[in-house]
Amino acid sequence: MKRIAALIVVVLLGVAGWATYQGVAQSPSASLARLMPQDAVLFLEARDFRAALSDWNSSSQKQLWLNTDNHEVFSRSRLLLRLQQAQDEFAAAAGLTPDMSFLGDVAGEQSALALYDIGKLQLLYVTHLPSARAMQSGIWQQRGKFETREINGKQFYVRTDPQSQRVAAFAIADDYLILATREDLVAGALSLLANQKTSALSQQGWFVDVIQSAKDPGEVRLVVHLAEVAKTPQFRTYWVQQNITEMRQYESSVSDLFRAAATYREERVLLLKDRPDGSSDTADASSQVAELMRLVPPETGFYRASALPTVDDSLALLEQKVLAPRLGPTPDSRFAPNAPSVGQPTGGETNLDVRIDVPPSTSATPSSGDSALKALVKQANVRAALQLHGSQAEADGIFVRLHSTIVLRAAADWDEASVQQAIQRMIAPGLTASTLGVQWKKAGVAQAYSELDGLARIALAVRGKYLLVSNDPATLAAVLARFSQPVSAESAIYYAGFDHARERQNFYRLTSVIDQPSRTSAANNESREPPFFSQNVTSLSQTLAAVKSQSIVAKRKGGVESQTVLYEWAR
Repeated sequence: MKRIAALIVVVLLGVAGWATYQGVAQSPSASLARLMPQDAVLFLEARDFRAALSDWNSSSQKQLWLNTDNHEVFSRSRLLLRLQQAQDEFAAAAGLTPDMSFLGDVAGEQSALALYDIGKLQLLYVTHLPSARAMQSGIWQQRGKFETREINGKQFYVRTDPQSQRVAAFAIADDYLILATREDLVAGALSLLANQKTSALSQQGWFVDVIQSAKDPGEVRLVVHLAEVAKTPQFRTYWVQQNITEMRQYESSVSDLFRAAATYREERVLLLKDRPDGSSDTADASSQVAELMRLVPPETGFYRASALPTVDDSLALLEQKVLAPRLGPTPDSRFAPNAPSVGQPTGGETNLDVRIDVPPSTSATPSSGDSALKALVKQANVRAALQLHGSQAEADGIFVRLHSTIVLRAAADWDEASVQQAIQRMIAPGLTASTLGVQWKKAGVAQAYSELDGLARIALAVRGKYLLVSNDPATLAAVLARFSQPVSAESAIYYAGFDHARERQNFYRLTSVIDQPSRTSAANNESREPPFFSQNVTSLSQTLAAVKSQSIVAKRKGGVESQTVLYEWAR
């Protein structure tokens, strides 16, 4: 954590997820965006940064994480190496290393960070810090090595590393410490502090629009000009979610964090670039998402409900989550196949499941079952989709079975016989040489449904406009039993939830089996890279074991999308 980016990492991670809660009683002051020159692409503000930093440093999550495989891999990542380079350049310019000790010196109460160039790490940091304390900081002690500048009667200090041309600039004025990697940013902040007629971030159009759409600020507020950030190569390279295409529809966003003893709540507002008037179609689909939420059993590990899925999205849910495995064209891959070794045998025990009674697929043309199912989905006009997932450890204590159930709520009634026939024709080539094991039979007592009579435990039910398909009949029966439940959820375009406490142990067990070949290979090659799932991700999950669950709900009205994310802690 000795990085120039610690200002971002500590506030976002330490406060948002891993800090020990301590209430902040003071009322919020005017935003420090008024002291930030315009053209920033990201603005991060903490009501009490010093307290947040103390929370992070004293938290058990920090101590756990620093000794995990997840942290070890992160410490060797290309991103962190680039930040290390920037840290070294800043240290050469400022005369001291921007580590945690430095951060403790410059951490005041109300604090804000504005980022102007992601690639070059051009940033401005402003914190409310009594001048007497600011003058005890290490950077103030180094001022004799800096060149002196003056603007509006206020002095500031600038120093440039001749080799990297990295700039370190700072000022102490009116109980504010101002620190930047550009001289003009410090000068601009001092001008704004002196009430000079200089354009501030708080007056910029995109910033004003998104702030006006948000509610009261939380303990931490993050404001992002997404339209500009999405253009940067760093965002496309390092953004973990890899959803750059989806993010391009938004102009800007604001996110506020609120903490309580057992919950952390994040309130987000995102402004769409194209701001249509309120759509009755979206409102109708949102109400149907709320109807789907009554079908979620309490023991569900993960659920996701969304409005207006496309035909391809609906078909992908059925095929990829429930109806696989099946024959068909090999999916596209960004990785080249492994080259066979010399003298490799043409067959072995690993080839026992390779079909020899049908010719291999040679084209990307979908099967008749695919086409028929797609036609049915298109005709039904799906308005909302719900997916339910969970895991169950087998009695042998080794294997973990994954359960998935898909519910599609359409505008028209489903034809159950046609859906059964289409699914049967689609999966049959991958399961049987004839029709053995792919015939539908009636099942269920209190809740009737259909189930295949073979080894593939695919179950199906139709309730008017609702189509339910599952690879676990027990889950399907539980969902069907909930149709009598009243609708209690609010209309929304998106709901999702993850039960971390329920699922994490099965995740550890499952990934230890999946990653076993890679661990064996790594041991043979003396590789230091831990397996991604069973050690890297698992260690992060173990660090956050106190987080019981996470849920999100998203609503949209016109061009404004609001999201509420809730983290529940086991306390």
